Amino acid sequence: MALVLYIKAPPQGARTQNRQRERTFYGFITFLGIASIIFAAWPAIVWQAKVLPRLSAKASQNAPIPKAQVLSAQIIAATVQVAQDSDGFSYFTTDYRPQGERPAQFYLTVPKLKIEKAKTLVDNLNFYDNLSHFPGSALPGQVGNSFITGHSVLPQFANPKNYREIFTNLSDLEIGDEVIAELEGKTYRYVVQYSKVVDPKDTSVLAPISTSGRNLTLMTCVPPGTSLKRLVVVASLI
Repeated sequence: MALVLYIKAPPQGARTQNRQRERTFYGFITFLGIASIIFAAWPAIVWQAKVLPRLSAKASQNAPIPKAQVLSAQIIAATVQVAQDSDGFSYFTTDYRPQGERPAQFYLTVPKLKIEKAKTLVDNLNFYDNLSHFPGSALPGQVGNSFITGHSVLPQFANPKNYREIFTNLSDLEIGDEVIAELEGKTYRYVVQYSKVVDPKDTSVLAPISTSGRNLTLMTCVPPGTSLKRLVVVASLI
C-alpha cells in the first residue's frame, strides 16, 4: 500500500508576510552595501575634486627653488629601489646605511595637524609604530633633505596619535605652516614652502632640494585611504 503524505500549505497571508520580510531584509542589505561604498569612496572623490587642484597650483606657482638649482635625482638613483607588496602598494627601500654613529631617533611636531612629538626612527624603513626617516637622508638641521614617511587612512578615522593614521591630514598643511624637529636636545623649526602630488615610483622626492638647502620632506599616500599617489610636503629650516 502506497504511503501518501499530505502537507498543509501555509495560509495565503503568511506567505505574503514572509515575502515582505525577505524583500525588507534584502533591501536593507543592499542599502548597507551602497552606503559602505559611498562611505569609502566619497572622501577620495572630494579629495580629487577639491584638494588636488589646490596642491597642484601651489606646487607650480610657489615652488621656492628654481628648477635649474635642483640637484639631479641621479645622486640617489644607485641606492634606492621601489618595492611592491602583493596588494600593489609601492614603497621606497634601500640597502644603504650611512657610515659613522647616528642618533636612533628624533621627535616631530606639526602644530596644525595636532601631531605632538611623534617618534621618528632614524635610518628606518618601517613606519607602522613610528614615523620613518629614510636611511641616509639628512638629519634635522643638516644640509640636505630630511625625508620622513607616515601612514594615512580614510579621513573619517584620522587620529594624529596613531602612527597608522598620523599623516591622514597632511594635505591640510599650507605655505608658512610650522614643522618642528627635536634631536638630541636641539630644536629645529621648519616652515612649509610647497606641496605636490607625485607617482609612487618617483624617487626624485628623496633628493636634496638645492646645493645648500636645509630641508625636511613629509610624505604619505593619497587620496587618504588609498595608495594611488604620494603627497610630499617640503619645508625649509628657519
